[in-house]
Amino acid sequence: MGSSTKSDLGRAFGRSGRLAFLLTLFLALSGCAGEMPDNDDIPDDPQVYEETLPPDPVYDDTNVLYVSTTGNDPGGDGSPGSPFRTIGFALERAEAGKTVVLRGGTYREAVRVRLPNITIRSHAGEWAVIQCPIQNPDLDVTVLFDVDASGGKLQRLEIVGGYYYGVMFQTKWDWGDPADRSGASRMLLEDCRIHDTGRDCVKITPGCDDIVIRRCEIYRSGRRDNGNAEGIDNVNGDRMQVEDCRIHDIATNGLYFKGGASDCVVQRNLIHSCGGGGIMVGFDTSPEFFDVKANPGYYESINGVLRNNIIFDTGYAGIGIYASLQPRIYNNTVFNAAARGQNALHFGISFQDWEPGAKRPPTAEPDIRNNIFVQAAGGEGHVVRIRHADALGGLSALSGMPSMSNNIYYRIGGGPCLFFDQRPASHAEGLGLLQWQAHISGDDGSLHADPLLDAQKKLLASSPAIDKGLDNTIVRYDIDRAVRTSPYDIGGDEH
Repeated sequence: MGSSTKSDLGRAFGRSGRLAFLLTLFLALSGCAGEMPDNDDIPDDPQVYEETLPPDPVYDDTNVLYVSTTGNDPGGDGSPGSPFRTIGFALERAEAGKTVVLRGGTYREAVRVRLPNITIRSHAGEWAVIQCPIQNPDLDVTVLFDVDASGGKLQRLEIVGGYYYGVMFQTKWDWGDPADRSGASRMLLEDCRIHDTGRDCVKITPGCDDIVIRRCEIYRSGRRDNGNAEGIDNVNGDRMQVEDCRIHDIATNGLYFKGGASDCVVQRNLIHSCGGGGIMVGFDTSPEFFDVKANPGYYESINGVLRNNIIFDTGYAGIGIYASLQPRIYNNTVFNAAARGQNALHFGISFQDWEPGAKRPPTAEPDIRNNIFVQAAGGEGHVVRIRHADALGGLSALSGMPSMSNNIYYRIGGGPCLFFDQRPASHAEGLGLLQWQAHISGDDGSLHADPLLDAQKKLLASSPAIDKGLDNTIVRYDIDRAVRTSPYDIGGDEH
């Protein structure tokens, strides 16, 4: 399930002899770098702890090149009446800030964006598909944004295939000037469908910051290699926002942000049918991908926020927290999680390749309130687990006790709903809710009860979650973007 990132970026940087290293190095040496863009559709500070709704999409019809499956590359001029035939041909003729509008149809090509502020979108009222095979290693990524392509947008597109990734944002992390580890940043993926990829659907590499993914459907990852194939794989990309998306039928984890990714927000998403976990706050990253100046403690995630998500039918943890500093987990619904192993809420350990210099810190200062955690009938017997490992002198998943309250816990079928703290100094196994509350001196206002959810995992009128939540100033909406009213309900849905 992607315990290391080294193999991911090794392939991405051309250890297969194909992708970005030589090509992006050529661009850098040939002086094709652009200015840092100013993308007005992405807020200057995407990490907004007080929840706000995203703006309506903006489509700019000025400065446009048109492409059509019936167009002509050498004979066209990119006008509405004389469009180009391929996206790549149009991009070769585009300048920074250009919009490439695709007429409806399927474009069977790999797309590489080299310049800043390039937008690619479907024509109004039409739907364009960009598709690559998953068995051709020469076509690593269906849509690749180079390191100098910051400010780019993909809007209203279907992106299919790619030997490794559907969409990838490239970085300078492993090459060039060691003082410059930036990558393609301030990007927007909006109203897209990304699916049937060789491995991950979306790949965010270190230094690719301020990426917003909104109202997208992301599904069927790992069609060629299902051993490490996330819906969204973010390695040390700060201030990522994933909102109002549906992520489903994922080979491994629905999404994670790790490697020191800071100030990421995941909100109002429906995530289900994942072979691995649902959302991982942190995970397990090779040490060379951490910025040890900004993050000397090797935290996998810093100040991450999950709110108003509904997560169900996962093989492993519904929500996993790994080596994270101050994660905030509010008003999420986790249902039928951890059917194969782990727990609905899982505090995990990051081994970071067992490298001597890595720190492998425990999670610190988690705040977990107003969530529903429902463990699958199969899998392990605890709805919440704090892990410990004897390896490397002893590693614990959590420092101190978690700050928790107003959660609902349940096990499908009505079996025991138990809690487990594996740490030697506070070891306790098979705790019921009252014992758990005493053990951590917290989790007040929480219930052991069937949350009574409908088929969409929304609250029934008789649900014990209604009006039992804690009002929270940084949560304003539910998964349907309805305004929450006091007293709040528990879970992702406000009845």
